[in-house]
Amino acid sequence: MVYFDGVDYDAMFGSDSGEYERDQALREYFVELPQFKKFFNADNKIGFVRARKGMGKSAMLKVLSLRRKEERPDDLIIFTTGNELMGMGDFTGKSQAYLENHWKQVICKRICIEIGRKIDFAVTDLEMSFVEAAELEGYKDLNILSALTERTGGMLQKVLSAVGGANIIEGTKKRGVENAEQALKNFQSKGERTVWLFIDDIDAKYIDDDDHQQRVGAFFSALRALAFGVSGLRLRASVRTDVWRNLRKMEDQDKLREFITDIYWNDNALSSIFTRKILTYLRRENFLPAFKWNETQNYPDLMDQIFRGRFHWSGSAVDPFIPMKFLAGSRPRWMGQLAKMAGAHAGARRIDENNVYAAMRDFGQEKISDIQKEHSHQFLQLDKLIQSFRGGKREYNRYQLLKAISEKFVGKIVSVPAVNGFPYQNVEQLAEFLFEIDFLVAHRSVNSDFITYSNDPDLFSTEENNQNKIMWTVHSSYRNFLGIN
Repeated sequence: MVYFDGVDYDAMFGSDSGEYERDQALREYFVELPQFKKFFNADNKIGFVRARKGMGKSAMLKVLSLRRKEERPDDLIIFTTGNELMGMGDFTGKSQAYLENHWKQVICKRICIEIGRKIDFAVTDLEMSFVEAAELEGYKDLNILSALTERTGGMLQKVLSAVGGANIIEGTKKRGVENAEQALKNFQSKGERTVWLFIDDIDAKYIDDDDHQQRVGAFFSALRALAFGVSGLRLRASVRTDVWRNLRKMEDQDKLREFITDIYWNDNALSSIFTRKILTYLRRENFLPAFKWNETQNYPDLMDQIFRGRFHWSGSAVDPFIPMKFLAGSRPRWMGQLAKMAGAHAGARRIDENNVYAAMRDFGQEKISDIQKEHSHQFLQLDKLIQSFRGGKREYNRYQLLKAISEKFVGKIVSVPAVNGFPYQNVEQLAEFLFEIDFLVAHRSVNSDFITYSNDPDLFSTEENNQNKIMWTVHSSYRNFLGIN
């Protein structure tokens, strides 16, 4: 076997976030599963991708946007974020009806601005208003159209108000789009182009309170209304699974389910993503054997390029993919992060199991930080709950687990906050929540495989667990950082 000399693991596994990944690299390693078909189908006016953090929601949005650019260059492609859109409006303390209408105006305004930015020379009054809206928002440099609108003054005021799209203030100031939704409808009624709007991280700063529930819920209702109310629109957005589950105040949730695509990576898909990253890197670096390899037939060759031998795991010598997948919680982002951290200990050499173990403290700290960001809206004192396990046992039966949480956490705080939106009643809620976020995993006997929440979400409430027949283990990726042996 010939090995590649001097691996750059950061370059090999790329950006932790799909939206920042290089376009070509993302195309090459992205794995499309059958259940993604409706999300990628251009005939579908609306689609949402739902998953936990680090599962590839941003990558899905970006891959589809890249495909549309290649297949239909005349389509208008807009990629934005929830933070950008919220910065264009006032969403604080408003009624549901106001929020839905305001979201529609803000989303349409963002599209109008992009249309204005892309128009090379505006002919119609409506086009000119879009251009000036783009200038007002800082998306387009000043051009001759500004001078034209300044001269036309009052005449344009009358014409533009007739189409409901623009407003000129005092004749010499730039116009903006006054009724963005109606202006967009007027523009799109010509049927000249398809507009694709991709919205990522609408829930980036989500907190589980009435204000945020109404705001995010109204966003999805507004998207649905626009998708079927404005011609030529294709709308795609992402949402975290835990946030969607907590949108208890969203009236239209049942009407939106048919548009949701969930991301669940099986072992074959995860393996393909991982090995494709290795293969594309080796080809970029002109490692000649890699040009004859493919991810399936040459799987052992690809893994051998970065891992030294098999790893000891659960009493056996196993393919390194198995512990890497488990330690990373089956999330592509975390698998890449762990490989890069282990690679930092390996240097330019191949990674061995000692390098992985050496990375576990830093990796565990990063994972705890990630799950706190992801799940703190479900339980406000998640950090203290996790820290209550520091220096403790690695494994508990049900009775031991509830006793430990009661003594080390519940007994040391004044008031336990709500869990998943429901008032705290008993310690079982906290234990089951830790299972839900994969801080705890389960197994039935010493030699059995670990069971995660996604494998069996009802396991904690079973009679089998009530009889202390299930063992609960702190996930091995957190133990080093928490000082658990």
